[in-house]
Amino acid sequence: MSDEAQVENDQLQMQAVETILYLSDANYEERVQKIKFNDIIDSKFGYERYTGPAEKEAWLINFQPSEMVDEQSKTIISAVDFYFIEESGEKFKISYPFRPYFYISTSDGAEHHVASVLSKKYGGFLVVEILDKEDLDLKNHLSGLKKTYIKLSFPSTAELTKVKRDLMPLVRKNRSRIKKESQYCSYLARNMGGSNYELRENDVLADIIDI
Repeated sequence: MSDEAQVENDQLQMQAVETILYLSDANYEERVQKIKFNDIIDSKFGYERYTGPAEKEAWLINFQPSEMVDEQSKTIISAVDFYFIEESGEKFKISYPFRPYFYISTSDGAEHHVASVLSKKYGGFLVVEILDKEDLDLKNHLSGLKKTYIKLSFPSTAELTKVKRDLMPLVRKNRSRIKKESQYCSYLARNMGGSNYELRENDVLADIIDI
């Protein structure tokens, strides 16, 4: 199989996985009906979704967060609806899809382990990136010193809210634990535990310290 064919095959498999995940979502049909209802309401006020290739000149009069159904994968994705009015008085709207995201901070050196566990746990819809960003809490941040963060991106705010709800209790628990124990002791146990030491999921997620 050629590289291009392999890439296309991987993309099709990912779309299939996402479709199964969304169709198994208990709220999927309800969310789809809400999207259709909002489109009907907008249409009654003269705002049909514009998807044509031709450029339009118009004034932006409003925008709001929304959701839309991806036509290829049938998944629900986040979007922003922009409402326009032309000089002639004609109205239309454009839906711009985007992936909502948030960053998490981990103990130094644990970024790749945490990213791996989260990818396996939420791999059906989660996109994980490891990035270096400025942290104003660092003492020497003005010198260009950066901290490594994990960026978690989602198809929609529904998935973002779910994962954030899962992680927040862990973050609070981990912060409390860090205040009570010496980080040195924790790292010593991890690094000097011998070859039989096995990283379990809960051990890795214990390194998430901020969202």
